[in-house]
Amino acid sequence: MEQPTTIQNHPYISDSIGNMPVKFQPEVVSTQIDKFNTSLSPDGKIIYYTATSQKLGVTGIAYQHFENGHFSPPSFVPFVSAQDPIADVQISPDGNLMLFSSSKEFEGKAEGFNFNIWSSELKNGIWQEPVPMGTPIASSGNEFYPVMTNNRTIYFNSDKSGNSDIYFSRYANGTYQEPVRLPDNLNSVRTEADAFVSPDESYIIFVRIDESDGFGNSDLYISFRKGENIWSDPINMGAEVNSDLIDGSPYVTPDGNYLIFTTGRLTEGVKEKAVKNYGEFKSIATSSDNGSLNFYIMKLDLNNYRRTFLGNNG
Repeated sequence: MEQPTTIQNHPYISDSIGNMPVKFQPEVVSTQIDKFNTSLSPDGKIIYYTATSQKLGVTGIAYQHFENGHFSPPSFVPFVSAQDPIADVQISPDGNLMLFSSSKEFEGKAEGFNFNIWSSELKNGIWQEPVPMGTPIASSGNEFYPVMTNNRTIYFNSDKSGNSDIYFSRYANGTYQEPVRLPDNLNSVRTEADAFVSPDESYIIFVRIDESDGFGNSDLYISFRKGENIWSDPINMGAEVNSDLIDGSPYVTPDGNYLIFTTGRLTEGVKEKAVKNYGEFKSIATSSDNGSLNFYIMKLDLNNYRRTFLGNNG
């Protein structure tokens, strides 16, 4: 049996991680199973993500501990079910709240099949039974990819207007306020989704689909906050990040130094290698090289993107 990859001291600090994306923990975290979206505990020692199988009709939140220099085998959180998909997991900056999206029913939920944001509290090391966020965040549309900042603001995307846009809801007087749509330079006529916002709200990395300057079906863009709901025009993060296939679910590690994202890209030459013989085909088909959605990681140079923004604006 293949032993887990060992990394000393920390799961994402490694000499092998540079300014070009590399697969994150191949055959240990990134495997032959489709996965998307990541989030880490504040100390970086637990990784959470969404695992899915279209054939089984199962989508749930999994996690792995980083212990003694390697990751433990994956486990599901306690409330994964066969009936209700749960996805888009994000851990709050203080580590005490898990946010996710689910189609689970709850009192007051809009009729029909739609996804809403739920939360689970961590008590005595155990994630508690989740509860829906409810109104005003919940709508008759779908709400996905909830990310919480240091001041408990929640950013998420919703298609309640008929198009997927990014919103935020401030926390005040013990309750969440009416969501506010991000401005038109971020929310275009295209589809915007999967917004990671830094804990201090200084920048946002999000997905835009089928944009003219894109490299594939979906690309990652970055924008910097200039004031209350005022953001710089977004910049495509470039060919170093984006591929000719699906790229999405951005997440920045708690130290702010590394970008982890989901991609469906294939390793160059893997298709040609797979048809050499059936043994190669089987080996690749049952590995993380089989085209499944998986995770890539790279160093995040925010100053490089800031320089690009300044250059674009004189």
